[in-house]
Amino acid sequence: MKRFSWSLQRYLDVVNQRETALRAEVLAAAQKVSVVREKIKRRQAALDATLRGLSAEPVESRLPRQQIAADCFGAERRAMRSLGKELAQIEALHKELLARLKDIRARRKTLEKLREESHTEYLRQVAVVEQKQHDEISQMAFVRNSAGKQMDCRSMTA
Repeated sequence: MKRFSWSLQRYLDVVNQRETALRAEVLAAAQKVSVVREKIKRRQAALDATLRGLSAEPVESRLPRQQIAADCFGAERRAMRSLGKELAQIEALHKELLARLKDIRARRKTLEKLREESHTEYLRQVAVVEQKQHDEISQMAFVRNSAGKQMDCRSMTA
């Protein structure tokens, strides 16, 4: 009997390739999220360290440096807000990619289930054909043996 071939195999292969590619995109987006979060944490830690350093200084020397730091803090906070917006965009993209990945995984699982059902049906059909062949062979052997015994019985009685 012919080999098992499934009509949707190429589609399943394409879905598997898409899933692999999408997994890579999800990983890249997750890494970007991690990098941006780390940048925000570093900037915030630098601001906090500067504020702690300024508060530890005496008032006379702190005031001129405090004015310069306040100007820098404004720029730093704007940069952090920009990073926050970038983080929100990347997280939204990551969430969208995860939803698409979930959809593709569901599609792949459905296709694999259909393929398994088709393969099970194929194996059942193969078993039926093999059983018919065995039955025919057994029947032919029985007929030959019966015909041979009848010939022997006739030759003995004659």
